[in-house]
Amino acid sequence: MSDRNKKIIFAVFFILFSIGMGYGMYYLFFRMNAAPSVPATPEQLAGGLPSAGTGGPTVGATTTQPGGLPSAGETGAAGEAIGALPSETTKIHLLHDGITQSVAPEKDGTGARFYNPEDGRFYKVNADGSITLLGDKQYFNVDKVDWGNTKDEVIVEFPDGSNYYYNFEEQKQVVLPQHWEEFQFAPNDSKIESKSIGVDADNRYLITANPDGTEAKAIEPLGEDANNAHLSWSPNGQIVAYSDRGQISSDNQQQVIFVGQNHENFKSINTVGRGFLPNWSPTGKQILYSVYGTDSRNKPTLWVVSGEPNTIGANRRTIELNTWADKCAWTDDTTVYCAVPQNLPDNAALSRTEFQTLPDDVYRINVNTGAATKLLLPDLTHAIRNPIVTKDGSQMIFSDAATGKLYSYDLK
Repeated sequence: MSDRNKKIIFAVFFILFSIGMGYGMYYLFFRMNAAPSVPATPEQLAGGLPSAGTGGPTVGATTTQPGGLPSAGETGAAGEAIGALPSETTKIHLLHDGITQSVAPEKDGTGARFYNPEDGRFYKVNADGSITLLGDKQYFNVDKVDWGNTKDEVIVEFPDGSNYYYNFEEQKQVVLPQHWEEFQFAPNDSKIESKSIGVDADNRYLITANPDGTEAKAIEPLGEDANNAHLSWSPNGQIVAYSDRGQISSDNQQQVIFVGQNHENFKSINTVGRGFLPNWSPTGKQILYSVYGTDSRNKPTLWVVSGEPNTIGANRRTIELNTWADKCAWTDDTTVYCAVPQNLPDNAALSRTEFQTLPDDVYRINVNTGAATKLLLPDLTHAIRNPIVTKDGSQMIFSDAATGKLYSYDLK
């Protein structure tokens, strides 16, 4: 056989072999793995959703057993916890597309109030989400605003030390002493409290007065410890402040001393950590507070104790969430919503301002059982500041710490 014929035969054989190998690979890897078609069920036709069937866990919020959080295995897709509220029920609304400061509850609990530094005016958010101007009064370059609880009234503090009381209902303005620093209204707005800081340490006092500054009364000498005294009026009006000047013990506990309006001798409490920051429940029966220490790797942790004068500090229990108490808002004496920073690093409590723009998750907590439910939110990019839950529990209103814009989440 000639070389030419050998080449032709070899070429034909190679082509046939290649075709055979190609078909074999197709049959092995594709045709055998093709899934049989399944007729659509009636629930899947016409764009509908499948039926609920026998049910199963939904993805979103987690309701834990009393006293604990879910273990690492109790999470769903993309790290979402199991047992969520449906995402359709948790909507977000932009209430004010501008900078907001000093957000506080509306006096009737149906909305919120805030200061707009861009125009120097004060506004309220109504129950339907609309915004109403409280009055024509303007204050520019305000450092801090303290709101009344039952009336539309404020005390504004300026960087130069100037202080003004203004009542929107009466359109009344009063100049308050410049040596008064920090303010808080009594629960019924009948009084205010402040720190009277004289040049001499012996002339520094915690005081109460009428909102217009009259009838000032010294409550407690401050001396050199003015920075360790913190205004915190309890809902029943008996406690007006606390001091965290107590020594830290060897087991990382610090003593917190409460100051009464009439020199009452309240029990002190010992906290597992420092940086005590309280948040009273609506009636004052309970105190939610945050502290930090080596046990928490210097992250803030939440605790709950009794807030009633005769049992203050009793029944202490922990809520295993790393956040600050002022990022929480009560709905009643049992339920509180807390914004919890995502990916909060160790030692964050030592320099809180560096992490105030971290986006937050939101948990609903039953402080009696310790059960914590993570809400499935439509937008996880907001850093929640000054959260407020409306009286009916339907809305959480908050200022975004990164942008200053005002938002609300639907809770019902």
